[in-house]
Amino acid sequence: MATRRFAATVPLALALLFTPGCDKGPEQLRDADAQYRALIERKVPPRDTAWDAVIAALDAVPKDSKARPEADRRLAAIRTLRGDLPPRPLATPGATGAGTSEADRKRAACEALARKLGATQDEKAREPVQKALAECHAELTRLEAHGHPPGEQGHEHGGEPGATHGSGSGAHDAGR
Repeated sequence: MATRRFAATVPLALALLFTPGCDKGPEQLRDADAQYRALIERKVPPRDTAWDAVIAALDAVPKDSKARPEADRRLAAIRTLRGDLPPRPLATPGATGAGTSEADRKRAACEALARKLGATQDEKAREPVQKALAECHAELTRLEAHGHPPGEQGHEHGGEPGATHGSGSGAHDAGR
């Protein structure tokens, strides 16, 4: 009789042990998610050390928890963002040297800034390079909008028909 009771209580004890109520993973994931969202709202860069606590909290989710796959996805995303930055195609290639236009020279300068930005890892060091690249792109856009190949007139961009680029007539030249 004692054997029957023992045989009946073992499955019950195992069921209670492995029920979802014993899985602390979802609670740990919820806590890590709160930290994760707080850092995102504050726009903390992924390489900041504040993310180390989130990584540790996600790593603490037990391997056998039903919340582990989500924790692993979040960890992979954070680690990807913390990895090396890929080179970015932030500029079109330009040319330098004799016979190149001002727009080509500016395009080459923008390309050099884009390469420098792609190679810069530190967020604080990236900010001035990003600003310089944005200014370079704005200047390049202005040059391309106002630069016309020989024989093309500037009236397509607000100048008077028949006015040449350097003639001094028309609204197009007023700001020069």
